[in-house]
Amino acid sequence: MWVVAHRGGGDLFPENSLTAFKAVGRLGVDFIECDVHLSADGHLMVVHDRSLERTANIHANVDELTRDQLACLDVGDGAGVPALEEVLSATGVPLRVELKSPATLQALVALLRQHPTWRDGMTPTSFDHRLMRELNHAVPGLVTGALLSGLPVHPGAVAREAGCRFMSLQHRLLDAAYIDLCHQEGILVNAWTPNRLEEIRPLVQMGIDGITSDRPDLVLQARAL
Repeated sequence: MWVVAHRGGGDLFPENSLTAFKAVGRLGVDFIECDVHLSADGHLMVVHDRSLERTANIHANVDELTRDQLACLDVGDGAGVPALEEVLSATGVPLRVELKSPATLQALVALLRQHPTWRDGMTPTSFDHRLMRELNHAVPGLVTGALLSGLPVHPGAVAREAGCRFMSLQHRLLDAAYIDLCHQEGILVNAWTPNRLEEIRPLVQMGIDGITSDRPDLVLQARAL
């Protein structure tokens, strides 16, 4: 079972910050999850919200500022909003990269074509399954994941239509029967985002393939039992 640090372990460190990505990698997680939006000058920037009000306390959107302007903000660690290539260079832990808007697609394709070795260290995901299908056509062989907020009747069909090898679903929706159904249809299943041991332990016992959490330390603890 893989352990995924949601936004770099957002309950342990400033979310989606270089500080978080470096620190959480030392815990022994299998993946670090992060989110990307496109800056005004076309760079993939690692931040969850399009608006910067919550994360940087300014009244602006990510796509209204340049990479250099975003790097000057304070997202909790004083280091600013990092670019995706900075994160890839700063940590040796594979990334789960959530594409937050269609505008990110071509920028990611260009980045992977420019740095083909980064394909092995990155698993793109999105709630927009059209993006995943287009990405898989543009970069064959890339492992991708489909994010969902509901339970499809035929999870295998949904994942295959998107060209994805796994699905990531809201943890409260999952039970052992549905996880078994996914496995019967040849799909791995990931849960997001249980942050308490009483939520995490049952998922481990159900045979979940992965857990994305703001408390990856607790998931590591549950996995070790």
